[in-house]
Amino acid sequence: MKKSYLIVLAGLIAVSVTACQPKTTQNQESSAQETTVEASSEEVKKDVDISEIQKKIQEAYGEAYIPSMDYDGQAMNDLFGIGEDMYEQYIAQGPMISVHVDTFVAVKAAEGKADAVEEALTAYRDKQVNDSVQYPMNLPKVSSSQVVRHGDYVFFVMLGTPDEDAELKGEEEALESAKKNNQIAIDIIDGFFS
Repeated sequence: MKKSYLIVLAGLIAVSVTACQPKTTQNQESSAQETTVEASSEEVKKDVDISEIQKKIQEAYGEAYIPSMDYDGQAMNDLFGIGEDMYEQYIAQGPMISVHVDTFVAVKAAEGKADAVEEALTAYRDKQVNDSVQYPMNLPKVSSSQVVRHGDYVFFVMLGTPDEDAELKGEEEALESAKKNNQIAIDIIDGFFS
């Protein structure tokens, strides 16, 4: 009787040790996954100086950087639908002459407001695309504009001039050239968050 009791007890111990083993491994894997998630969210929450981004972009375009007028808080609200409660800081610049459309907006959104900022800038972009019929010469540039988001940082970029020879080759070539020129700023922005 004692012998069979010991065999059953040894069996239970073996089962419990085996059953516990995967849980420990599973917990270690879960911890590793949680660390990865935290690390990636830390990258998204990276603190970036938006004035440095604007400066690098302006340098990259040189004389082709047309936005020369800074927008104040009132303009942020009126033009882009972004109120003071939606951001911690921003840089917004547009052209002095209304015939041009070149615009750069960088917003560090207030906590919990990044979605609203992204929606506002997307709505602004959509309006620009719809209104560009009035100035068909700006259509490639407007169509190439982008809203880019990295965590709490949201950007609207409508920059760069299509190459003259591309415009002469037709709408499709002009659009491709405008996309390539606008991408210069996008790549610089992405570089700050990589």
